[in-house]
Amino acid sequence: MVNLIFCVVFMLITYAVTLYMYKKRYGNIYSRQNVFLIITYLIIGITIGILYRIYAYDIFKSFKALTVISVSLIIAVIDYREKIIPNEAVVFILGISCIFILINVFTNTIEALAIFIDSAVAMIIGSGLFAISKAISKNGVGMGDIKLVGALGFYLRIYTLMGVLIVSLVSIALYGLFKVFTKKATTKDEIPFAPFIAFGVTACMLLGF
Repeated sequence: MVNLIFCVVFMLITYAVTLYMYKKRYGNIYSRQNVFLIITYLIIGITIGILYRIYAYDIFKSFKALTVISVSLIIAVIDYREKIIPNEAVVFILGISCIFILINVFTNTIEALAIFIDSAVAMIIGSGLFAISKAISKNGVGMGDIKLVGALGFYLRIYTLMGVLIVSLVSIALYGLFKVFTKKATTKDEIPFAPFIAFGVTACMLLGF
């Protein structure tokens, strides 16, 4: 019950912060968008609270999951509207990752070293794969995507990052095919990747990765 309350309160605070950021960045937020935003955040908070109770995860695990979900959702909206991924968000993900690693240093030094290596390798693999994709696709992948995936790799580590990327790539492929088949887009149209990353992150966190 404590974990559920924590998750709901966390997402309500995140909603308030998100609303402030969007109003400052875009001006007024329509009532429908506002309602959709708070309902989405509440559903995520309640679902994580219930599922992580079933998974027997502690509050710290819930905090880590809700943090990365919240940041991913904020980035998704900005990327969708502006086709950019803010460097501040990437720095935040890397910063909070370092804090978690430092916490592990004081609790279990050996485990902290293993986590750091796992995180560093995940960052290299994630950003490396997307850098190669950028070179092959001739700027089909943006630098913001490379930095975001690298930062998420450092936060999530290899196993979870692979899950996120699989879900994200499958979902964006299905979305792209749907848009092409319905003639609402062509193969040359750009599709912002961050919303699908946010979907992958949320899905994997809900599944307990």
